[in-house]
Amino acid sequence: MRFILYASLLFMVLPIVLYRPFFGLCVYYIVSILQPKILCWRGDFQDAMIVGIPLVVGAIAFGSQKRDLIAERDPQTGKLKRLITRIDRNPLFTPHWAIVLFALLVAYIAISRQFVDYPTITSSYQFKSLCKILLVTALLTGLVTDYARLKTLFIVIGFSAAFWAIKGGVKVLLIGPHQVYGKSYDNNLFALVSVMSLPMVFYAAQLVRNTRWRPVILICTALICIGIIGSRSRAGFAAFAVVVLMMAWGSRYRFRALVTTSLVIAAVSIMVGPEIVDRFESILGYREDKSASSRFFTWTIAQTLVEQNPIIGVGFGNFEVAKDAVFGGRKAAHSIYLSNMSELGLMGHPIWLCLIFGSIFSLWRFTRKARRLPRELAWPYYVARALMLSLVAFCVHGAFHNEEYLELMFTVLGLSVALHAVTRRELKKHQLFLEAESIEADRQPAPESDCPRKRPIASPPRPAHAGILIDTPITIGALARSMHTGR
Repeated sequence: MRFILYASLLFMVLPIVLYRPFFGLCVYYIVSILQPKILCWRGDFQDAMIVGIPLVVGAIAFGSQKRDLIAERDPQTGKLKRLITRIDRNPLFTPHWAIVLFALLVAYIAISRQFVDYPTITSSYQFKSLCKILLVTALLTGLVTDYARLKTLFIVIGFSAAFWAIKGGVKVLLIGPHQVYGKSYDNNLFALVSVMSLPMVFYAAQLVRNTRWRPVILICTALICIGIIGSRSRAGFAAFAVVVLMMAWGSRYRFRALVTTSLVIAAVSIMVGPEIVDRFESILGYREDKSASSRFFTWTIAQTLVEQNPIIGVGFGNFEVAKDAVFGGRKAAHSIYLSNMSELGLMGHPIWLCLIFGSIFSLWRFTRKARRLPRELAWPYYVARALMLSLVAFCVHGAFHNEEYLELMFTVLGLSVALHAVTRRELKKHQLFLEAESIEADRQPAPESDCPRKRPIASPPRPAHAGILIDTPITIGALARSMHTGR
């Protein structure tokens, strides 16, 4: 019965997905990341493909529209005369170095997998999935045209990824301590997705207009923490500790946040039972733990495969096949870095590294510039910080687990590209509105006063970039500096 209702609802919204591609994008990420089909006990249902095909067709046929403000100026004085709203069709994707690098990575994988000693059929499904992720991520950057869409998609993706952790946290509170797996029986994967969603859900509380929703979002954040600790994943706990400490460190009340965070983690650890404490102790005594010892062994094998195939590696998705052929037995490398290096070699691995760590560095620089924006434009800082911490969680967790081509990670990269483009557009609009308000204030007559003025009141300072808002591109840093000095 559940499946019939779910399938009926899915087919009912397909016409809207086709005609409204952004709505289809939200539906696609709910279907792909949350995976409601698991709740219907139909894990083999191809719902992502059912939604993805009309989404791509609709994006190409109808596209997405953007509203731009055009400044009409006096050719002699350069002063603003009026603002004109122009509606244009947005490109299918936003030109950005991250999208170009992602496409270059996929092209390298497509070429290099033809020259390895292992058949391509073993990794064909994984390669098709990677191509699908590239296509949807590129469409994301073109369909998100303003802040309203960015906020909507940010919240949809964050809560879709956090759904199973929230559900697991509720179950721990209701039925007592037990191991939480989420939508699969891989507790490490569940912990990874949950930790990546944690900062997105936490900072979503700063984006909602109605402050009544903020306590609800904070309660969901606490349930996510319970679900992460309940997963009993040591890699997940390491990433969770790093992310929570960075969130507390970035708070305005740093010391108070650090103390509160430590108390909450201690209380949750006691709540979920003594078994999780044993898992934490095994992190410190990793040399005596059999699971940790096996990771050291597979890391040594990965290093050996890199030495044997240093240039192009053993091929995309072929680590376990290569390990079985050379050493016997199939087992994952338990490290995204060693696994990716052994598969792509020294030619492809730097592309993958630059894509991830370059995005983290770009978001870090963005947060520093976003601090100088006015209070009404505080949302870029919160979104950028959430995306940055999500990628940090992926990097920390990935040192002990294999998910180097996780869809949620590439989705976060696409959101970071959309964030840069939307922020530039919104800043230009905001600056034009400020300039129009200052001109309108100058036109109004000054109030009469009995006391004569010794000096005329100076007009509001003119933004440094006012004459080139439409003609040349403006960096976020330049806009932030001009707005900061103009106040």
